[in-house]
Amino acid sequence: MRHGLRVHVLEHGYLRPDWLTIEPDGMSAHSRFPREPGEIMALAANEPAIPSSERYHSSFLTYALYDLAFHIPNVLLGWLVHPHYRTHGPVHPLVEYSGWIWKALALRRRRKDAEQAIAACVTPEGGEDGGFFLFPLQLPGDYQIRRHAPGGDLFRLADAAIASFARHAPPSSRLLFKVHPIDNGLSRWPKRIGEIAKRSGVAHRVFAADGGSTDMLIEKCRGVVTVNSTVGLTALASGKPAIALGAAIYDVPGLAFQDSLAAFWQNPKAPDPDLFDAFIRALAATTQVRGGFIGREAIRAGVGNVAARLSETTERLPLSFRKPRGGAHFRYENELFKAD
Repeated sequence: MRHGLRVHVLEHGYLRPDWLTIEPDGMSAHSRFPREPGEIMALAANEPAIPSSERYHSSFLTYALYDLAFHIPNVLLGWLVHPHYRTHGPVHPLVEYSGWIWKALALRRRRKDAEQAIAACVTPEGGEDGGFFLFPLQLPGDYQIRRHAPGGDLFRLADAAIASFARHAPPSSRLLFKVHPIDNGLSRWPKRIGEIAKRSGVAHRVFAADGGSTDMLIEKCRGVVTVNSTVGLTALASGKPAIALGAAIYDVPGLAFQDSLAAFWQNPKAPDPDLFDAFIRALAATTQVRGGFIGREAIRAGVGNVAARLSETTERLPLSFRKPRGGAHFRYENELFKAD
């Protein structure tokens, strides 16, 4: 706004599926969306309920074909047409594709290992059952991690979560990391998490699954630990306790857990359903439009709805809600990394 320009960020929707985010100023730590329950309730006043029906169908195959169509010409000709271009991704596309090939070759073993890890958490054998906590992993190169999370490093965050779990969680509880569905496999999460858990003395209580149903795991778990994934919203919608270690739009008193991670392991608290209902209605009314990035109908609807939102002359989120720019403060940073 310094030069009289209105800046918006276009991204996948906070609400899933079938939504896009079109947000003024920025997302996460830079989001203008309020964090105070009273302000959220005021924004939600007179806003309609959000329909839960799915409008646009998409598939992983379609996503993969779009990705190939974009990257292969760039790999073959990009060096000639744009010699100084630098990718935003953490690895070269060919390196990423090699990870996917390895994942495909190991599909049967990955499924078996994931089933065993999930079974160890959902239906443990013998002893007192303290339930399990779910940690849905994001992609290490995601800017929600690199710019809007403590340390900007998902590996450090996972290590710190295991160390905290080992020190503070009830002895009969368990922790399950679920690998992101489109993780390329290069991070070797199950192996890495197994090694960290062993060093922390909790190898028999900490597991990693590269597969399985996220919705089922949310339903069965005691609580969800996330950085700022939209899975946190899914957990809150299911009435499950959730804690956001990074900057998340749903990190609101009465929704996400506000005390320490150590306290969350001991006594996770469920969200206020009335506040969550208001939160969803306010979010849809201010930062979300129907549409998607994959599929002709989703793209057509998204283009029209985004254009309509950009053409509006009044602000849906008051300018007074604008966050100060600069380095973000993450309130769990000291707790997570104090022993580093």
